[in-house]
Amino acid sequence: MSEEVMAVPAAGPAATPKHVTGLMNPLGSAATRAMREQASRRRDAEAKLQQHLLQIRNKQSDA
Repeated sequence: MSEEVMAVPAAGPAATPKHVTGLMNPLGSAATRAMREQASRRRDAEAKLQQHLLQIRNKQSDA
């Protein structure tokens, strides 16, 4: 058999990853939440503006 198959798994400090993080927060950090909220407000404002512009166009075409 090859050495890869026969290799013994590492134990001790070599077995643990160098960068271990805790459970991930699904909502992200405060900065991430703030950016998401800002993006949501921006999308809402853009939709409202688009609706307003369509209403103005419709009024102008009726006149």
